[in-house]
Amino acid sequence: MPQQVIQSVYKATDGKAFVTSDVGQHQMFAAQYYHFNEPRKWINSGGLGTMGFGLPAAMGVKFAFPDETVACITGEGSIQMCIQELSTCGQYGLPIKIINLNNRALGMVKQWQDMQYGGRYSSIFLKIRSVSLSLQNPMDILDEGRKAFRT
Repeated sequence: MPQQVIQSVYKATDGKAFVTSDVGQHQMFAAQYYHFNEPRKWINSGGLGTMGFGLPAAMGVKFAFPDETVACITGEGSIQMCIQELSTCGQYGLPIKIINLNNRALGMVKQWQDMQYGGRYSSIFLKIRSVSLSLQNPMDILDEGRKAFRT
C-alpha cells in the first residue's frame, strides 16, 4: 500500500512537487515510487539517518518557493521528532502537504532487528559475547536477577 500512496502523490502533483523526507522505510518508498522529473525536487538527508528532517525541510522549501507545491513524506516515528512545528506552519500559513505513512513501528529499525536477530533483543547480546537472560515468567524474576548479578 505505501507504493500506491506514493504513486498517487506523484499523479496528484503531476510529478512537479518538491518532496521532502526523513529517514526510514517511507524514504525508500518515496525514492522508488515518486518519479522525479526535475532536478533538486527530492530533498532528504541522504544517508545521515536524521529522523525529523522532513517537516522542517519542507518548511524551508515552502519559505523559499511559496508558490510551489511541497509535500513531506514521513512516518509516525519521524514526524514525532518535530510535530510541534505544525504550529509554526499554521502561524506562518505554510500549506505543506504531509503524507504520514504509519506502519505502527519504527519500520526500518524493526526490519533490521527482525532480519538480524529475529526480533529478539537478547540475540544482540549473544552476538557481542555478552550474557543475556530472557524472562518468560514473572516468578523467575528474582532467580534470573541473581544470575545476572553473579555473571
